Amino acid sequence: MKKTTVDKLNKVLDITGDLIPVERNKKNKAPCVTTTTTDVTSDYNFSRDQYHNLIEKGNEALDEILSIAKESESPRAFEVTSMLIRNLSDTTKELLQLQKAVKDLDNNKDPHIVNNSLFIGSTKELQDLLSNKK
Repeated sequence: MKKTTVDKLNKVLDITGDLIPVERNKKNKAPCVTTTTTDVTSDYNFSRDQYHNLIEKGNEALDEILSIAKESESPRAFEVTSMLIRNLSDTTKELLQLQKAVKDLDNNKDPHIVNNSLFIGSTKELQDLLSNKK
């Protein structure tokens, strides 16, 4: 009777040939996150509304702080007023950047744009092709 390699190893290592099932932890893959246009649109609308609310409340606060600064004639009050004006202008810029980012996302989805196109042929064929397009 021939011994297989496993039997020989079992004898050398002085172990039995019975296999014990081993449970292995399966690594769960991270779920694939897909961004749909409705997600982008709803996020854009939410962010836009938040920026508008911040700017509106900031303008109201600016009016109040400006009146306090005028009455108290305190340098610190005017400093706070100038900081609020700077924050409001930054928020307005962020609103414009948000709009630009959404436009860039929409432009990237255009299937008619072809980048890195390659023409294989002679120069004469390319000239003929270009002259026919005009």
